[in-house]
Amino acid sequence: MKVNRIIHSLMATAALLLTACSPDSYSLSKPDYEPGDLVEGSAFSVTVDADNTVTLKSLLDKSYNCYWIQPNGRSQGNEVKFQLPFSGTYEVTFGVDTRGGVVYGTPYKFEVTTNNMSLLEDPLYAYLTGGVGKSKKWVPVDRDYGVGQCTGPVMYCNPDDVLNDGSGSTDIGINHMKPNWDPGFQSWLIPEDDAYMDSYMVFSLDDVNGCSLTEYRGEAGSKGASTGTTLTGKWNLNLTDKNHPTLSFTDTYSMHNAGFDAVCDNYTTNIVITELTPYMLQLATMRTNSEGAWWIIWNFIAEDVQNGTVEIPSEEVSYLEATLPVLPEIEGLEEKIFTTDINGVEFQGAEMTFKVSEEAAYDWLWWNGGTSAWESVTKGNYGTNWAPMWGDEALEQELTLTKKGTYTYGETEGTYTLIDGVITFDNPITFFTVVGDDRTVELTGQAWQVFKCDPGSELVLGVADGKDANGNVNVYKVVNFTYKEVGGGQTGPTVVPFDASKLWVGLEAGKYFRCQLYNPWGDGNNAIDPANVKLKKNQKINVTFRLSGFTFLQPAKMVLCCNRGSEQSWETDCYSYDRAITVNGDGVYTVSWTNDTGSTVKWDDGTSALTMTMQFVDYATLPDEDYASHCTVESITIE
Repeated sequence: MKVNRIIHSLMATAALLLTACSPDSYSLSKPDYEPGDLVEGSAFSVTVDADNTVTLKSLLDKSYNCYWIQPNGRSQGNEVKFQLPFSGTYEVTFGVDTRGGVVYGTPYKFEVTTNNMSLLEDPLYAYLTGGVGKSKKWVPVDRDYGVGQCTGPVMYCNPDDVLNDGSGSTDIGINHMKPNWDPGFQSWLIPEDDAYMDSYMVFSLDDVNGCSLTEYRGEAGSKGASTGTTLTGKWNLNLTDKNHPTLSFTDTYSMHNAGFDAVCDNYTTNIVITELTPYMLQLATMRTNSEGAWWIIWNFIAEDVQNGTVEIPSEEVSYLEATLPVLPEIEGLEEKIFTTDINGVEFQGAEMTFKVSEEAAYDWLWWNGGTSAWESVTKGNYGTNWAPMWGDEALEQELTLTKKGTYTYGETEGTYTLIDGVITFDNPITFFTVVGDDRTVELTGQAWQVFKCDPGSELVLGVADGKDANGNVNVYKVVNFTYKEVGGGQTGPTVVPFDASKLWVGLEAGKYFRCQLYNPWGDGNNAIDPANVKLKKNQKINVTFRLSGFTFLQPAKMVLCCNRGSEQSWETDCYSYDRAITVNGDGVYTVSWTNDTGSTVKWDDGTSALTMTMQFVDYATLPDEDYASHCTVESITIE
């Protein structure tokens, strides 16, 4: 009976097959689509809601496999959602799987009209990229840094006991992993001089390119002289589950050495993050080859930690809690607003006049919970569709404040109060409006938070412009003012007096020729009075000096060093700065430093030295060790 049932079943199946192939069959196959068919409105839809969530939805039959090329990378599915923090014009391309393969339509442009910086408030964004408008470079771990439970670029974790404590936990995630083996460097795995050790990933986050990645993988040769592959693409950080964040990559991959290409079948989608701090990034991929399932942990250290620019704090730090917005507290604000300088001399008036900054008339400041700082959104990137350029009308009016509590702005006048760092005008005031092709930005409000007051230099006022998910104001639209010069202003550079007899000239570390003007950590025998050295934003200090008696073996670099601004390194990194000059013989030279800190800097706060340094050993010789007689300072000026 069993055999008969099988025979009858086979006959029935054959009959169905014959019927399906007969000319009388009315079954329909899926239609083919051409690129011109896949247009928004008929084949798919794009919607953007108030919090910048973008929804892509197929309007075709649900049986189609749908593919999307969208700003955050590639996606698959009939409906895809993602979020964009920045306003702007974006593109999406829709594709479907047909009998002839995947067919894509023409890119469709859509608009996001507002910024939603709360989407980036999680500190992991800042840890990975350095913050909005910045980039951060990650390199394979090359030694024990005391973090990450690792001493090399790769290690292993048991998927059946991810904590390696016998608990049997399989829940690998952020700060929830302990390796069962840290091999360090192994000749058969990744040697210390392997080409892979030249590899890097640069994660970037900005309003123009979004989440972008540039990576290089060393694949042949040896460390320091490798050849390999450079790729650029996109990355997406998924924080839906805060305990299990993941990274996905488009046109790039999670970095690993070439020898492991076939060890794991997934290096692009939902890569597990097991640690991410400002110093350490660890990514886990699952081994899928014949050796069996096992977590492989790829270890990366921030390049600024590797080169010594940033030091990992020794104390235990909690990295995953975003801080709440904290408004600036400016001590003595009531006096600072009315303080400026005339030819280098501080002056406090009964009233002060401010002009809109020609360099950056306005901006948005958002609270970065990862760095615990108010950060610029535009980063100076004006002239875009979301941050249009202002016209002359924005610069025409002047704001005058008096100590009596009155103000004038153009033809508008009234009263104001200054309480707890907030200037509140008697009526809402519109400083100016910027009209762009795609967006209008209106700088208007009644209560203006003082974000910065740098006497004689700048005043930054902001009005609330956005809140985070908890209702905390975390975005301010700001107007950047500069102080109007009082009494005609300075007509030439400020001359800084100095005592040549108190210059310290000698060798540092037995290798570098130094001429020290000021050292707050020295013996107090300084050539300049630090009270005389004050630089406003973008001002430059110049030191002109004369070299004599040197015999140069090759051209040497000389640079003016200080513990200020974006270039704070000393020997030997400082010699690569663009402002370093070349000296190749006796003569008169000038070294300079421009204040790029964004604020006025003073040397009387005891936090910065001011010293000239020159490459010496292997570069030049002197007939004696009376170093002071071979370098004389002729002038120090600020302009």
